[in-house]
Amino acid sequence: MSNLDHFEQIAHRGFYRPAGSVTFDQAVELVANAMVTARNRGCADLLINVCGLAGFAPPTIFERYGLAVRWAESAGGKLRVAMVAPAALIDPEKIGVLMAQNRGVSGDVFTTESAAIAWLDSGTGSTPTIS
Repeated sequence: MSNLDHFEQIAHRGFYRPAGSVTFDQAVELVANAMVTARNRGCADLLINVCGLAGFAPPTIFERYGLAVRWAESAGGKLRVAMVAPAALIDPEKIGVLMAQNRGVSGDVFTTESAAIAWLDSGTGSTPTIS
């Protein structure tokens, strides 16, 4: 599954807001594909809002590890990623964020787009090189 109908780019920032009922694995792949697309289009930042996705339970610790590894590969150290997700999907200690950061991802997770955009606008995290 690689539907990027919900991908938008404004300057060097990508926005991805997928919607629909998917499995957890499909959600992980949608996000991974959006990261690759953003890199290929020269984006430095990517805001991903998964609040429109349904059909899966909050991830287990092992699933969080798997998504962190997959997304780190997809971001390739070239993107700052702000993820927006329902609070029920976010680990209180943001363990998935930590796992991804340990693999070179500059990113964080938020419950609102305004907080995610403010984080991106602040320049927090490493600034990737645009190629």
